[in-house]
Amino acid sequence: EVSPTNIKGMPVFHNNRVYVAAGGDIWWGKHQAWLFCIDATKTGDVTDSALLWRYDLSRHCCSTPSIGEGLLFIADCGGLVHCLDADTGKAHWTGDTGGEIWACTMLADGKVYIGTRRGDFFIFAASKDKKLLAQVKLDSGTASTPIAANGTLYVATMHKLYAIQNGAQLRQ
Repeated sequence: EVSPTNIKGMPVFHNNRVYVAAGGDIWWGKHQAWLFCIDATKTGDVTDSALLWRYDLSRHCCSTPSIGEGLLFIADCGGLVHCLDADTGKAHWTGDTGGEIWACTMLADGKVYIGTRRGDFFIFAASKDKKLLAQVKLDSGTASTPIAANGTLYVATMHKLYAIQNGAQLRQ
């Protein structure tokens, strides 16, 4: 209300909709933020006509949404991972990581991957039901989004780059 409002994550275009997290400010202490779903087929001044739904985030947000199989995943800086219905904005679950998240969720192979600035890395099932598949302690915090390529998951922390190959055993 007294500081700037930010859009730090990238908007995502999917099925003629734009999904974008806005509000909050890490540096000014403004915590209130939202995830918006906007109808991209509207034209002209769409201020009042294009908003399909809005979801309140618990804190400011640096994350870009991940969308797949009708589900949307986004993390907020308060350490929560949110799973929503991409069409309606209805919340299915929220997972608390216990640490600030400045990165984006990454959706691949039926899983949602996210790291925290505390150095914890989480793998959730990409489903309507919350299921934590693994939690791994890294050497240091991360503010980057994991990347998957050619059967390998890459996770960059403040000090190392991890490459986890498909089929590797992760400890919980």
